[in-house]
Amino acid sequence: MSSKNRPDQHNLEDSSSEIPLEDNLPTPETQELELQVNTIRTQPDESPLSSNQIEILKRYIELKESEVRDLREQQNQYQQFTQKNAVKIDTFIKQNRLLAAQLDEAQRNTARLQAEMEEERREHSEQITLLKSDFEERLKQAGVTQDQVKELLRKREEFKEKVREDLKRIKLKERELENKYELLRNDTQTLLDSKDRQILELKKKIDALDLELEQFDDRLRESANILNGVGSKKRRLIETLKIAISLLEDIDNENLSVLPDSERKAG
Repeated sequence: MSSKNRPDQHNLEDSSSEIPLEDNLPTPETQELELQVNTIRTQPDESPLSSNQIEILKRYIELKESEVRDLREQQNQYQQFTQKNAVKIDTFIKQNRLLAAQLDEAQRNTARLQAEMEEERREHSEQITLLKSDFEERLKQAGVTQDQVKELLRKREEFKEKVREDLKRIKLKERELENKYELLRNDTQTLLDSKDRQILELKKKIDALDLELEQFDDRLRESANILNGVGSKKRRLIETLKIAISLLEDIDNENLSVLPDSERKAG
């Protein structure tokens, strides 16, 4: 197999590197804000919110929105990495099919050479049989005179020499065919060994990729659960802000109602 038909080893690079997962653990700032927001939630509904509490709620919402953006970005990275691994798996499968086709071609060449060798042996065997038959027939037809006997003996020696030369050519041809067969068998065995090693490596890489994909699926599900939880918290915070804004408006209305007429007009 020529070098251009061999699978590029650089294309079989280790694809087991994974995108680091960011731990979605609450930071000390988030924990502190959680405690402060919980404290605000436990206040009676009629209690007005101070400007500091409103600022705490705004900071908490901004922090949660930032976490949501980070989680979405991380999810996009996971999806891109999964698509890249799917392309690599498809490349491994195509290379495996190419190796299988090359192996089939080598096996067909081996069978063809074996058939050619058997045909050569059969043809030479038929030639030797014809020569022997012709020689024996000529001996039967030969007369008893000395000259005829000498002639027949001479021809017999010629036939023997011709048979020896033919036998030499046959043996030489057999050795050439055997050498070709041995070389082809060694090449075929080398190709088989290389194919088995590459198939084993491909199986290992595919198994590793399958494991990584399963891990990515689990992490994506965890990220989806976290996003759902953040969305739920965001909705609750929005409701809380609406209530806080409503409370602030009520407080402003109450303050305006208790002011003297002159101050309201001045205001």
